[in-house]
Amino acid sequence: MHHHLLKLLPILKQVTIFAGLGDDNIGRIAQECDIVKVSSGELLIKEGEQGKEIMIILKGLVKVVLDIENDPLEIIKLGPGNCLGEVSVVGILNHSASVVTLEDCELMILSRRLMMDIYENDKGLFSILILNIARELARRLHHTDEILLQYGKKGCAPRSKLAT
Repeated sequence: MHHHLLKLLPILKQVTIFAGLGDDNIGRIAQECDIVKVSSGELLIKEGEQGKEIMIILKGLVKVVLDIENDPLEIIKLGPGNCLGEVSVVGILNHSASVVTLEDCELMILSRRLMMDIYENDKGLFSILILNIARELARRLHHTDEILLQYGKKGCAPRSKLAT
């Protein structure tokens, strides 16, 4: 494994979609991925668009926002070891929320093409990734339900469009 990937291994081992994978498999995937730097305040993912890649946060902080254009509701902040966009890469759903960087970030990009390569060459590895994505989706749905329930319980009626 390349030296720079070894440095990233502790972060990559926390990534939910890599759960249950050995260091060698994580390394194999990581060396096929691009690493990009993004400055603070960038829109990484736009709600409603189709996903083409999974982004893993290596450095920095992002926020996940619902309905960013009309009535923004921040759902959660995410830092290193979290991934974004994995649900839409499976090809079922468009992005369900927008993601904005809160500081300069470094991201590892796992493309849909790479997922297809893994599918072609290593069905075992592919099925672990897909199972992990399914688990993460279930966790997030539960988490979002809880947030929206609390949001409703506080008795705060949605802000009027007139008041903005």
